[in-house]
Amino acid sequence: MSEDDKISIDHIDKILLSIVQKDALTSTEQLGSEAGLSGTAAKRRVNKLRKTGVITKDVSIINPESVGFEIYSLVFVNLERDRRDIVHSFKDAITQNPRIISAFYTTGEADFVLLVASKSLADYESFTQDFFWENTNIKNFKTMVVLDKVKCGFELPIL
Repeated sequence: MSEDDKISIDHIDKILLSIVQKDALTSTEQLGSEAGLSGTAAKRRVNKLRKTGVITKDVSIINPESVGFEIYSLVFVNLERDRRDIVHSFKDAITQNPRIISAFYTTGEADFVLLVASKSLADYESFTQDFFWENTNIKNFKTMVVLDKVKCGFELPIL
């Protein structure tokens, strides 16, 4: 986004963003009340924030255990070579795999850091065989199993 494309966000927009990122289903009346606006004005502002791309998506966050995912793993992946086509191919594979919850293309000791959901350790092992071992462009990967999710969320501090 260039300087010309930046969207001006005022104090009221920040209040609305703080509210909807905690609960996107907050009623129009509640949004207006907390932001000092009418419900209609609050809804119009939130819709503008969606239309301009400030709000990129409204989602429901599901408790992973309730749908059988007991294990989270952080996986540090290094690719065999630093070539654009290999990086793009791996990014495509990541986005097409629903087991990979989050993925980051990084600097430092790993080319990518992935957050992977699994039903069990045996399920994770099966995932690694299919996803990593079969890919000749992967040099190596290192897994850290998450023992406790201390903080897990997507809320940005709106200042």
